[in-house]
Amino acid sequence: MLEDEDSDRVVKICPVCKEDATKRCSRCAMVFYCSVEHQQQHWKTHKLTCNPFKIFSNEQFGRFLVATRDIKAGEIVIKESPLVHGPAQVTGPVCVGCLQGLQENKYLECERCGWPVCKRSCQDHPAHRDECKLTVGRGSKISVKHFYVPHPMYQCLMPLRCLLLAESDPVRWESLLRLESHDEERRGSEQWRNDREGVAKLIPRFFKCDSRWDEDEILRVVGIIQVNGHEIPLTDPSSVAIYNLASMLEHSCRPNLTKSFTNRGEIVIWAPNAIKRGDRLSICYTDVMWTTGNRVEHLQQTKMFRCECDRCNDPTEYETYFSALRCAGFQKDSKCKGYLLPVNKDEWKDDWRCLKCHKEVTGAAVGQILERARMDLEAMQKHREDHCNKYIKHYSKWLTPNHQYLVDVKISLSQVIGGKAPEAIKKIPYEKLMHKIKLCQDLVALFEKICPAEARAFGATRFELHAALAELARRSTESNNPACTAQLEESLFNADECIRMLLHEPSVLMESKICGQARLNAQALKSLLGIKD
Repeated sequence: MLEDEDSDRVVKICPVCKEDATKRCSRCAMVFYCSVEHQQQHWKTHKLTCNPFKIFSNEQFGRFLVATRDIKAGEIVIKESPLVHGPAQVTGPVCVGCLQGLQENKYLECERCGWPVCKRSCQDHPAHRDECKLTVGRGSKISVKHFYVPHPMYQCLMPLRCLLLAESDPVRWESLLRLESHDEERRGSEQWRNDREGVAKLIPRFFKCDSRWDEDEILRVVGIIQVNGHEIPLTDPSSVAIYNLASMLEHSCRPNLTKSFTNRGEIVIWAPNAIKRGDRLSICYTDVMWTTGNRVEHLQQTKMFRCECDRCNDPTEYETYFSALRCAGFQKDSKCKGYLLPVNKDEWKDDWRCLKCHKEVTGAAVGQILERARMDLEAMQKHREDHCNKYIKHYSKWLTPNHQYLVDVKISLSQVIGGKAPEAIKKIPYEKLMHKIKLCQDLVALFEKICPAEARAFGATRFELHAALAELARRSTESNNPACTAQLEESLFNADECIRMLLHEPSVLMESKICGQARLNAQALKSLLGIKD
């Protein structure tokens, strides 16, 4: 049974004058006012809790969010600053101010504590203030000399920033402690043992503060970071941040929300597609572009739960066979066109069976092919068209057309064909142009089935499709092909979809630049089509 975490109910009483009210707040649909004037008067107070969702909780899912009204496509659901922001647990040295990566002989040291910074102003960054004081208090500066491997002291820095909130910002500290740590589930695991030695024991010893935090308190914070941390792509290498409301969103491998970030590090959770009132709000804690086996394993190792979402419970993944293999690749001289999936949908490392001829293949044989395909994928040069084509041709013997690894390469290929320079697409042969269009159309169809909220993949692919269709229309115009108008209209549609999907991307990322180019192209297409804004 659902339990409303907030005791407030929807009461049609104006909170200002306590009189009957009929005007509902359009954003949260939970508060009523007697007049516009009283709504404006109350906004300073109400804006702190005005969201299009309600917080619920139960024993199975803990806290989660439910839409209190219909949410429109493109609407921002949550936008908030981090409770704490710091370096990843496994990272080489980064600036403790801006968190950007550092190179040997191209860095400075904080004049007070010795932690590395990229420029002098970064030593005064607010995020570094408390750890700086703690380091000074140990009596000697920290010395970081090795820049080519993950540095052991950096795995302590994010936990340290969390722990120091208890004194510097008790409100944020209390919010942090309310987040899930899976402390008991983690206890005794290999990761827990590494964290105990490399963080929980190292912090008191190195900073000479044995009585300040006990081992269990530090390990609980480490768990909170690992369970709730969001990878922030604004820095290189990526950093980690923890948010309050965003941490209450439940997981789904086919979520209805997606996330982006502002240049200031705020998280932006928004709805690429419309969401109905009463629907539970979700994001993906792993990568929606991974196979089910990889997603399940990653969630078990990092988030300490087994995913039971609709996508994970359907081995065919809505009949896309995104995680399946070809039977013929494992049977000598076989002409079977069936696909292999695990005999037990919950055990992806055990034996697999063909859905058509019912022959079985050992998990070891499947694992060997997948590992080889993964290693070759990592080693290949995705920016080279010939490498992409060679990989697809070779591994199509074992992998289904929509398999994760082939899709990864097809995404790269869709961008490489005609994409080396602004005018390059005009020079490619007609057959190659049509191949690019077909690649993009197939990818869009796949995304719509397995990950309709995956905005970045959608946006980038829509842009490539838009560009290819625009070039096709140009050639149709030169040959007096009457299809040119329809091709221009379809190109404009994909440009607009690209803009819609990449609208919230921060300016430091390539997706934002793609969005900007799509805007310019869309305006040009509207002029050609005689469409006025």
